[in-house]
Amino acid sequence: MTTRRWRPSARADRGHAPELGALDSRHLVRWVNVQDVTASTGFGRPVPPYLYDLTSADGMASLLATVLAVSERPATPLLEELAHTEIRIEVLSSTDGELTASEHHRLDASPITSAHRRAELLRTKDGIVAAETELIILAQRLPTGGRAALAGAGIPVGEVLAQLGARRLDRRALCRGGCQDSAGKDVAVESLAVLAIGDTKVGITTERITGAFCRLATERSSL
Repeated sequence: MTTRRWRPSARADRGHAPELGALDSRHLVRWVNVQDVTASTGFGRPVPPYLYDLTSADGMASLLATVLAVSERPATPLLEELAHTEIRIEVLSSTDGELTASEHHRLDASPITSAHRRAELLRTKDGIVAAETELIILAQRLPTGGRAALAGAGIPVGEVLAQLGARRLDRRALCRGGCQDSAGKDVAVESLAVLAIGDTKVGITTERITGAFCRLATERSSL
């Protein structure tokens, strides 16, 4: 198992993430909705923060589902900002396999029939499991430097893609109270998105965010 610190994308055209430090999580809602909802969906008004009960884990899960449904940014920095904590990435597995019909369709993959698959764990610096992620990557569509980095043993795919400026498209997110991930952790939010570099679809990411992380983010939002 390999652990790496997530490094944010250096792309300047997306602007800088907000410095939340002493601010609460409501500022993340405003920032994401102004930058992403307006640009991506044409919905021109921020979601009023009072729609979310940030004193409960369920309210935080609803907020997080909204953020992941509208934002093109990678999930890891959003989680870091929401809980005011550092996230580390652990590589759980790395394999190659055939694309399913659904994956092939979502990625417009023809004539490609196989993909690289990674399972990764996002963990806070305090050891709390924030999320379990699954990534499907079309290595053939990555820039040469990205393919070389992906070939490196244990390098988190999310880290490689962030450095390449990948963004999330065709985003979906749902609150999933009562579900469990493969490790038996309770799942509060499940999200899925197509990953693209420029106009090229390079993969699919699925995140299962834990109830424990939502409880942590709720506690941190009042600091």
